[in-house]
Amino acid sequence: MNMEIIQAGSNNIPRITYDPDDDVLSITGRSIAERPEVIYNPLAEWISSHLSRFTQLRVVIFLEYINSGSSKALRDVLRMISEYKAPRYRIRITWLYEEDDESMHELGEHYRDAAGVNMEVQMVL
Repeated sequence: MNMEIIQAGSNNIPRITYDPDDDVLSITGRSIAERPEVIYNPLAEWISSHLSRFTQLRVVIFLEYINSGSSKALRDVLRMISEYKAPRYRIRITWLYEEDDESMHELGEHYRDAAGVNMEVQMVL
């Protein structure tokens, strides 16, 4: 497997990776950075660069927790993604949450509605 690490991740910063074999961008972990722009601005730039060369991308987001600053920054990235419209672009976004985590479930639905993206919100089994 040929994995590109965009952000290594830590206790406070999500791990962001891209698997070119499956064409999947994954955002996982916790996002409670004091300066979320340090994480999400490079992510937005990476996505823009990717979509300047390719017309499809699958994004999987599975966060344990996200603070308000990171939440706004992630919403802005999702809004940016929503500008890449079908039929030219095929972007699939999946928001995952754990069965007993109602707040992350609701947050995924909020992002879907507020950012105007076509995002599947589903529970991890």
